[in-house]
Amino acid sequence: MKKILLFSALVCSLNVFSQGYWNYQIKGITDAYNQFQAAASTTVIFDKGTNDVLSSANTIPFPFSFNGSSFTSYKACDNGYLTFDLTETTAKNTPIALPSATAPKNAIFALWCDMECIGNTQYTSERSQVFNYTYGNSPNRVHVVQWYGMAKKGVAPDGSNIIFTAIKLYEAGGFDIIYGGKAGSISGAAGYQNADGTMGSMIGGNTSFAYPIAATALTILANPDMIVYKYVAGVQPNYDAALTKLIIDPVVKKATNITLKGNLANYGKNDLSSLDVYYTIDGGTKVKGTLSTLTTVNSGGVETFDFPTPLNFTTGGYKVIKAWTEKPNLRPDENNLNDTLTVNIFVNEGIAGTKRVLLEEGSGGWCGYCPDGHLRMRDILAATANVVAVVHHNGDGMVNTQSTVINTAYATGYPYGVVDRTLYTDQTTVGLNRGLWDAKATENLNAITPVNISIVNKTYNAATRTLSYTVKADFVDDALPGDMRITSIISEDNVRGPMISPTSTTWSQHNYYSSMDASAGGSAHEFYNEPAYFYGYNHRHVAKTILPSAWGNAGVIPNAPLKGSSYTQNFTYTLPAVVSVSATDFPGNTGIYTPFQNTYPGEANNKIGATNIIAMVSYYNTDATKRQVINVNETPALWNTSAKEEFKSAYFSNVFPNPTTGITQIDFKLSSTDNLTIELFDIMGKSVKTIKNGSFASGDHSIFFDTENIENGVYFLKLSSTNYTATHKLAIQK
Repeated sequence: MKKILLFSALVCSLNVFSQGYWNYQIKGITDAYNQFQAAASTTVIFDKGTNDVLSSANTIPFPFSFNGSSFTSYKACDNGYLTFDLTETTAKNTPIALPSATAPKNAIFALWCDMECIGNTQYTSERSQVFNYTYGNSPNRVHVVQWYGMAKKGVAPDGSNIIFTAIKLYEAGGFDIIYGGKAGSISGAAGYQNADGTMGSMIGGNTSFAYPIAATALTILANPDMIVYKYVAGVQPNYDAALTKLIIDPVVKKATNITLKGNLANYGKNDLSSLDVYYTIDGGTKVKGTLSTLTTVNSGGVETFDFPTPLNFTTGGYKVIKAWTEKPNLRPDENNLNDTLTVNIFVNEGIAGTKRVLLEEGSGGWCGYCPDGHLRMRDILAATANVVAVVHHNGDGMVNTQSTVINTAYATGYPYGVVDRTLYTDQTTVGLNRGLWDAKATENLNAITPVNISIVNKTYNAATRTLSYTVKADFVDDALPGDMRITSIISEDNVRGPMISPTSTTWSQHNYYSSMDASAGGSAHEFYNEPAYFYGYNHRHVAKTILPSAWGNAGVIPNAPLKGSSYTQNFTYTLPAVVSVSATDFPGNTGIYTPFQNTYPGEANNKIGATNIIAMVSYYNTDATKRQVINVNETPALWNTSAKEEFKSAYFSNVFPNPTTGITQIDFKLSSTDNLTIELFDIMGKSVKTIKNGSFASGDHSIFFDTENIENGVYFLKLSSTNYTATHKLAIQK
């Protein structure tokens, strides 16, 4: 397989051309492309106000092969295309059928129509630009030309007709046409043609190709939801099966059967019904399996499969798994040497520590969408006590240097969220759309962590406002080797400030969901009847600083901590002086007190009683997508936790909600490391479901399971450890 075909996505359709390029359509992007690329890291070709203009030459930082010729520059047009023919001088705004001698030559058309940079008339502060940028390392760099927040002339860009499209040029060869965001009824021509207009093609075969993502209201899509047309030079092969992804947990338990999964794509002209797959562990014996029930259709079909033979490791440590395919439909694979994939995993005992999840939100008082993120964070915290929340502020009165580092690394637009700073396999950025926070937090709550974190030896000097404490990391199992670091966030609840002006967002919170503003969520939204600007807004979980720095210091924890090892780091933080507000700070708005705002006089910022200590252990890597938090803990700054709770054996501490309608949390305690099974039984004593079976360290634990496929009724949860059995009644009422 050609390297540009290394992706993992759902394939929708494909068009085949006899000359030049063949293409196939996929849903999703798995590389570093980001349609929200920060303006500071892009080169703007056209800015807001541009219409019917062809740019001067733009440089490609590598030779790009197109129709057999090499190019290092191009011209872009605001009307949705680029051309490598630098003699072109006129912007053309009316699409015509390709190929054509009168259309732009040597050109790629993302969406050729009468487009302009005027942006969204509803949110005039939003960007509307054509820009470019390059990412990746030679020889696999990618140059992007992005049409961002564009409008089609004559179609009102009122929140439902905004165009987000891009062209990606690959140093390794080939190109993509991408459609992101959701627009209304917009169409044009998309495709390519050569230097003399004698060869080319259009997606859909006509000039009325409809923007492939339609909606009645603008919704910005995450990368996995984008529609992509991938163009490959040459003639499509008859048989070309490719292993595009290996799926396995990065840490697995020793002496356990582990299923290795793979994503398989068929780029050949013929359907794929059978295939040989192989894997090796650390370069050892080849393990062969035959897939004989495939349903992968021709020309781009994709499916996920299980390798027929499971993996089982008798020793711990790093393992290297290499896998590949051979003989599609019992025929020689035309490109079988080019789809070999390798994945590294770590094997340990599988002992679980007390897992908590860190949910970080990027927010700002100026951000009218951010209150919706605050509500979602509130609801997640209400559903489980095992999520730790923090908000990193941007562009308002609560900004701090270290939170700015976090926002710079992960922001994809505001509000965004990160869950344990994890890059999920179905995402291309660590920063997540707020609609994903709940599901991803629940997913991580069931992860196994090798380390327990405690915050001990706390002292507070009221005279100097100095807070001192120690973070302790106890490893209950061998950990995946890497640069692990201890960091601590000081956060504060119910931070507020004066009303500087009616529309200032230094402390006040803008609210697009208000009926007095954009009504972004409609009348059903919780903030619809709230003000457009919240004066005295209660900003919660506000990050004040990160100690010793955003990413921590190396050397406290060794590269490969072993089971039973402990490491500590001491921290000291001096709270700034308390800031208070008076009645005159809220002219005309005194005496407002709701769950969301407080305009009464009193302490507003740097309150020790509202201050919390968050401690975490995370990996550090020069690649910001590989800085996962493996566990976290939180305690109020003034709460004394030095007394250790003693308990016997194992028991349920809580099950909620109960009655339950879906996702259910089970809290339990162990007095020592033990093997544990939790099962669900009906009232007749029949086992309905094994919820969890594994080894857990001493301490508090929470696990989650979904009752969606279990009938309503009364059930019993049974916890079985080596020396103890406990039961708990559970009602399911959906």
